[in-house]
Amino acid sequence: MKKIVQLLALILPIFVLGQGTGKKFENSIQLSETKENVWKAMTDFSTFSVWDNYVVDVRCPELKKNQNCQAIVGAGEILEVAIVEYDENQSYTVRYKLSSGNVFIRRTLSADAPLELTETVWYKGLSKSTFEKYKGASYADTLKTRLQRFKAFVESDTIKEGR
Repeated sequence: MKKIVQLLALILPIFVLGQGTGKKFENSIQLSETKENVWKAMTDFSTFSVWDNYVVDVRCPELKKNQNCQAIVGAGEILEVAIVEYDENQSYTVRYKLSSGNVFIRRTLSADAPLELTETVWYKGLSKSTFEKYKGASYADTLKTRLQRFKAFVESDTIKEGR
């Protein structure tokens, strides 16, 4: 019995730490727009589907910490999304659950010029293969493409004329 306890004492921390870390993806893009306009575009749920290929629709009463929202993705799957961190005009972090863990997305605007948007995505409790099953094996490319689409959207003449 003593050996089993010792073995568990060695294995359990490795298992717990391994489940808690997950992989992290990060990409940044410089924007030639005002911080106010970029923040408005980042938080306008009605336009997410224009620049994020994964999102069909977002339903969220307002952007604030501890707010629960829904994102409709892919072929109509509904994800329950929670805003877990919110700093007005600076950043927000959302979390959504997959079968065996959580995915986090943090979007942050730089405080200095030139204006830069950084998107950081990480997961906890998911294995790499589970994450890739949901998000694809080349998620770094997906993240880069999403930021490029956001840049094109926020800097487009259509958006500027709409203000």
